Order: sequence, then structure tokens, then C-alpha cells
Amino acid sequence: GINAEYGAHTSEQQEILKRMCAENEGFQRFLQMTESADMSKNLGSLLIQPMQRICRMPLLMTAVLKETEPDSPDLEALRAVHKDVCALVDSCNEEARKADTRRHMAELEKRCDFSKIKSSMTNFTGKPDRLIVKDGQVIKLNWKGSKLSASKIHLWLFTDCAVIGAALNPKNPEEITLTEHCPRQLITVTNSFAESLSKKKIKKELVFHLSMTTNPSATRGKHWIQCEEKKEVDAWMEVLKKKTPKVEEDDSEKIYESWDTPRFVALFAHEKKHEDDLELEVGDVCQIIRKYTDGWCYGIREKDEEKGWFPITFMEEIESDHMKFREQMKKLAVIDQITNSATSSGMADIFSKVE
Repeated sequence: GINAEYGAHTSEQQEILKRMCAENEGFQRFLQMTESADMSKNLGSLLIQPMQRICRMPLLMTAVLKETEPDSPDLEALRAVHKDVCALVDSCNEEARKADTRRHMAELEKRCDFSKIKSSMTNFTGKPDRLIVKDGQVIKLNWKGSKLSASKIHLWLFTDCAVIGAALNPKNPEEITLTEHCPRQLITVTNSFAESLSKKKIKKELVFHLSMTTNPSATRGKHWIQCEEKKEVDAWMEVLKKKTPKVEEDDSEKIYESWDTPRFVALFAHEKKHEDDLELEVGDVCQIIRKYTDGWCYGIREKDEEKGWFPITFMEEIESDHMKFREQMKKLAVIDQITNSATSSGMADIFSKVE
């Protein structure tokens, strides 16, 4: 809504105001004159005031509920209002966080050289839904024969992909050369190692194994990543292992992430019978967000972004990144199954030789 959108630009407003004062002496003098006459007219404070008031609303409603009698006819309505204002504040905070992340991404991409991954990615901000999930500097362990070396790399996990980069330009140490890109669906990560690793100077609990595939014909980039602390390993493992769909324990529901939704086209029209149904015409394309074993799905209609429920039996799956990567992962799983035992024994031999 408009409140969340306003909240998303709060930091940007303050930055613009600061820049305008620095660049325009006349504007700065005008503000100083106005504010000296009436401190309540401080423009920076006035700009942030709407969000401050919204953030106080849950506290106000909590106090109102505390003073409301249990048998009051207004109690349920007040509880509903309290729930709504809490949701509003959460929405405003989330939009502000996303806006700050996008500004950070815009600044970051100015420092990056995309030439090595330009066939897959030419910028960070090209997709409006793309955000940084986690980023940081880690150590990549490299083996040449029995010799072990280590190099610092930057690792980013975005909502839709992972990117590796490093400072390779000695003339510009601030520049980061991006060397690998991988769709998020094709990432695999494990923390299983040969027992001989624990006997070496490298602490087993500080290392995880990351596999990245750029495209169906590419060789998988396999990396041993070392972190400074175990909690960092755990944090990377948690976000990198996140797969879609999430399946409920009773198998009744599949939940798809926004970056990996299957697409379906309507073969038959679906008439809206309930408020939360999604009316469909033949040919409408939808992205599936939730799918239930009873045959019903919750999704978004692409032409107008309306959301609602519809029967999957009325639909047919069509080509999407989800379908492409799902089939590719099946092939990679077979390859990994065949080579896994050989790779494990090979790594065990390498570790046994590392001094």
C-alpha cells in the first residue's frame, strides 16, 4: 500500500535532502531560516514523521486493548484493528529493508566487472524481485595435486542465483571480478567430508562443499569453502540448502518460493464461486505458489497479478525456469550418484597427502 511505499523511500528522502543542502546554498539557507523561526518545521523530521506515527500505532492499540473490558462489544473489532496495524508496520519495515538492499546492490554493481559472466548476468539490479539473501567474504580452498592453497573470494546469494567474485585487478583493489554465476535451483551444498580432513590443520567444522552449475552443458564448479567461525558455516548451509518446493510433513501441501514457481496455462475456464477463487479464461497463464494433494492450487495470474485458488486439473504445465532446472537437477543427481563414491575416495587420498 501507499504507507509501505512511502516507508521504502524514507532513507532515500533523507539522502536526497542532505545532497540538496550540500549542492544548493540558497536552499540550505531557506531551510535554516524556516527552521530557526519554527523548529517544528524541520524538513528532515517532517519527512520521517509519518513513519514514526505508523510505528507507534501498535503500542497505542495495545494500550487500548489493555483498558478494554473483556465483555466489551468492541473487543473483537479492536483486536482486528491491532492485528491490521501490526501487519502494516511489518509491511513498512519489510519494504524499507528491501529498498535499502536495492540501493546497496546498485552501489555494489558499480564496483563489479561482469565480463566473465555476461552471458548469464550483466547487473545485480536488472530484476525487480532480486535481493541479496546473504553475502560475505570467505576462503576458497584449492588443490593442485597434493598442494593446498587458499584464496579470498566474495560469495553472494541472491533470491534467484549465486555469484562468486574476487579482487583480481591489482591496479584497482576495490574492483571485484565476477567469475561464476549459478541459478539458485542448481546449487548443491554439503558438509560431509573424509575423516582424514579432521587430522589436518583445516578444521572440518569450518568447511563446506559448494557445487554450482551455470548451464546444462557446463561442468559443475565444485568449491571447498572455509569460514572463520562455525556459525558462519551453519548460516551459509541454511540459506544455500533452501530448496523449493517445501513439502509439509504429511505431504498434503507443496509451497514454492517466489524465485522458483512452476507455470501453468488454463485449458478450461474456471468460474469464480468464492471470494478467494481466481477466475480463469482459457489461455490464462498462472504461477503456482501452493499446491495441495486435493487438486487445488493457490497462484498468481500473470496478466494482472491477481491471486487466488483454482483446480490444477484445469491446467497444464508449460515451459519455465522451474521446469528446466528441475529436469537438469534430475540429470545431475544421476551423475552425482555415479561419481560420488569415486570422488569421496579421491578426496580422501588428497587430504591424506596435504601437509
